[in-house]
Amino acid sequence: MESVQGRIIASGEREVGDNHPVCASFSSSSTHSDEISTCSEVSQAIPHALIREQWQLVLGQEASMMELQNAIELCRKLVMDYAEGSPERKWVVRHLVELRFRLREIQDVADDGVAPSASRVILGHHFVTRQIFNVGSKQFCDHCTGIIWSVVQASYICSDCSFCVHHKCLSSVHRVCAHVVATERKTPVEDICPEEGLAKQKYKCAECSVPLTFNSKFSHQELTLTACFRTRPNRLEEIPWTEARQCDYTGLYFCPTCHWNSTTSIPARIVHNWDFTPKRVGRASLQELFLLYDKPVINLEDRNPKLFAFVQKLAHVKKLRFDLFHMKKYLTECRLAATEKILDTLPGSRRYLMQNPEMYSVADLVAVESGALHEFLNKIFDSFERHIRKCQICSGKGYLCEVCGNNEPIFPFDDCSIPCKKCNSIFHRVCWLRKNQTCVKCVRLEMRRSKESENDTDTNDMS
Repeated sequence: MESVQGRIIASGEREVGDNHPVCASFSSSSTHSDEISTCSEVSQAIPHALIREQWQLVLGQEASMMELQNAIELCRKLVMDYAEGSPERKWVVRHLVELRFRLREIQDVADDGVAPSASRVILGHHFVTRQIFNVGSKQFCDHCTGIIWSVVQASYICSDCSFCVHHKCLSSVHRVCAHVVATERKTPVEDICPEEGLAKQKYKCAECSVPLTFNSKFSHQELTLTACFRTRPNRLEEIPWTEARQCDYTGLYFCPTCHWNSTTSIPARIVHNWDFTPKRVGRASLQELFLLYDKPVINLEDRNPKLFAFVQKLAHVKKLRFDLFHMKKYLTECRLAATEKILDTLPGSRRYLMQNPEMYSVADLVAVESGALHEFLNKIFDSFERHIRKCQICSGKGYLCEVCGNNEPIFPFDDCSIPCKKCNSIFHRVCWLRKNQTCVKCVRLEMRRSKESENDTDTNDMS
């Protein structure tokens, strides 16, 4: 199957071309870990509706365990007070996660007597100290786009979304963790590039609010100044207008700092047009799509059922997955299959291919196009079928066609069979058509019920 790296540019890699500003790494005074705030209010303002509760919710680094517990209880109550999807509820949920993480750190210190971990929680990110595995590879900061010199500079990486950041940039992070966004969204954006225009964004970057323009004729010095003043909110008036780059996933416009011209396949284009052409997306969208890449969150039957009629390879995969779904019923009840661990042929992370045949991941759709998924499922199907037909327990649960009376058992996953939707009896497809798609078992049961009702009527009349 085609690897994730073949479709998505890994986090931390960056294209540097003629249309991308070359951002230098600027020196700054070193900051200490005690100056880094773990509260989201540093990077994201508290909603206006929660101003009254701010003194109870926003706690400093010296907050006690009791104060954190009270703030957590208040967050739990506030979550229920606001509508799902509202900015207030999102802020409270994210802040609740941060408070729980801080409380757990304090409890670990109290119970075990160990120093708190080097991890930091900011806007849903769980930052941990980045380990150096390959000194030769370049790593860029997701906040300021400067190079992270691993040998001489401390850096952090989010354990959830791989957001990488300088130590000095940690307190200025303003991007919500892609894992949090993906969890709140649950499914990828369904519309193709849902653009609303720069006017809707007030001609500012959708992430960092830097002024945008379509005029990209800036000198190298001006672009360097843009990156320099990028981390100084009180001097935004000194930032020149910057090139607007559209994200094909969200339809929003970003500045070059938040949009590195990374490319990947867009789920909405695959679902609606079966188009796997890589499109340019922002960094936040790239990280979200990376997390959703192998998650079965796309229901093709609901989103675009006509796609199965136009894409033959997809129709074959659908048939194989429903065949495996029927086979699972035989194998889960067979003690011999449990002893031989037949079901372990399908890895645990991919059991959904057999258990939820309607759901697909982006990786599945990419593999369907390349033919890798069809080949993989064929091997699983052959392994399952070989056991079911040879095993006395499984083969004894087969069906006999009541139309032709053939003694050879048939199964729901046979190409020549068709089930009755009412009683689930299995018939040969030819026999089913010969009987005008009428189930003889359902007819027999209906006649039996009518006779029993007549006998009951006669008995009541005699009495």
